[in-house]
Amino acid sequence: MAKHTIFGAALAVALMLGGAPDALAQRKGGDIVIGISQAPPSLDAQITSAQAARNITLHIFETLYARDENAKPVPELAEGVTISPDGKTYVFPIRKDVTLHNGKKLDADDVVASLERYRKIGASPALVAAIDKVAATGPSEVTVTLKQPQSTFLENLSSPRAPIAIYPASEAAKEAGKIEVIGTGPYKFVEYKPDSHVKLTRYDGYSPNPKGTGRDGFAGKKEAFLDTVTFRFMPEGGARTAALEAGQIQFNETVDGPTAKRLGSDNRFTVHKVVPFGLQVIKFNQAQPPANDVNFRLAVQAALDMEEIMAISYADIYQMDPSWLYPGAAFHSAAGSDKYNKSDLKLAKELLAKSAYKGGKVTFITDNLRPNVDTATLVQQKLKEIGIEVDIAVSDWPTVSKIGFTPTGWTFWTHGFGIEPYEGPGSVMAPWVNGLSQQAKDPEIDRIAAAFNAEMDEAKRKALFDAFQKHMYDAGVAMKAGNYGVFQASTAKLKNFKPYRIPRMWGVWLEP
Repeated sequence: MAKHTIFGAALAVALMLGGAPDALAQRKGGDIVIGISQAPPSLDAQITSAQAARNITLHIFETLYARDENAKPVPELAEGVTISPDGKTYVFPIRKDVTLHNGKKLDADDVVASLERYRKIGASPALVAAIDKVAATGPSEVTVTLKQPQSTFLENLSSPRAPIAIYPASEAAKEAGKIEVIGTGPYKFVEYKPDSHVKLTRYDGYSPNPKGTGRDGFAGKKEAFLDTVTFRFMPEGGARTAALEAGQIQFNETVDGPTAKRLGSDNRFTVHKVVPFGLQVIKFNQAQPPANDVNFRLAVQAALDMEEIMAISYADIYQMDPSWLYPGAAFHSAAGSDKYNKSDLKLAKELLAKSAYKGGKVTFITDNLRPNVDTATLVQQKLKEIGIEVDIAVSDWPTVSKIGFTPTGWTFWTHGFGIEPYEGPGSVMAPWVNGLSQQAKDPEIDRIAAAFNAEMDEAKRKALFDAFQKHMYDAGVAMKAGNYGVFQASTAKLKNFKPYRIPRMWGVWLEP
């Protein structure tokens, strides 16, 4: 067998406003409260792709491989991997220094049970679709056999989107959402109070990866200095800002542009900027009329002024870009861009007349995050101009995300699509495979994704992603409005924080 050469991936640009402190100032202790905009639908990390869940669960759980600062897969709970010459067999030696939060040493049985559970109920089934079998081939060795070679397998295994988190075997045997929250990460679960908060405490039995030399994406050396981390659910941006200024929270997950400017001029606070952080996506429910009609979808796509949507929803921090990958990504594409941001009402009316839609209300579901409500409102106003009557249904994220993955009760759904373009083209395609996000299978997407996963030639993979993106526009599978960024704000007493895909609370500390 030959040692593996890891595949790279593009990373969104992250910029911090404010310098890093002297590393000698590290101190253990302190309690931090983070204001987040949404409650997680579950803390069972395997079964949800929600950002609100990742913010929390990636402090608790870890994976065999994880993404480094540049989104490259690197060993985390595995010591490494050996791959057979035919590319179908992966042998993972498991680190022997890892202790689960229940005090048990991590072993191969835990890993096998966790992988098998994900194959049954994981939120991103395409990540593990290539697996034929998983076996413990030693007390600390796991062998994964694939049905066929897959160029993206380690990328899939290290995905943080709906992570293939490693649980104790006893928990991996349980149904979705029924687990005790026990992982291997630097913080362990204390309590979840619905409509209030999730609280974590430092896990003093944690063993940092001996190969890590410092904080490195979701991997590296994870040092927990804080005593506790509490994620408080605060959907109202103004309430989060007021709480930060009053000292009730120490970190605000997201603030708007004017607030960021104001807080940035106050030496009590530090403002952090991440751009791009996500794509603003508008989905169609293709399981039922009228969005099962391609002409209806293309009419909507033609009508919308995407720059208006981005300028209002994400004032001061957006980019117009047709690609489903971030700028700078190796496979960043202009395919299908002739249909992006058209705002052509004449064309939209012509396409709508060809569709089966003859009037009647359609439902746009959204959570209560302000940019998503703004997006829904702007779509409602624009579609009224071409004769489509839209009702907006606003609810909390857990409710909306449950509805949005069912075939009834909605026509449109908008939300951020952030982790997928960070991970790369395979992850961007995965949510549409087998009709997962659009609620109806698309044979062309399934064909392209399967070919992409099996293809080892980089140029051919690029051409396949171009074909995928062109199809997204040509068939109106879903719509991308643009790239958005986020402003985050913290107390100036929080030191060594660097913005990333989640507010990482390892490698940081609080000054008195």
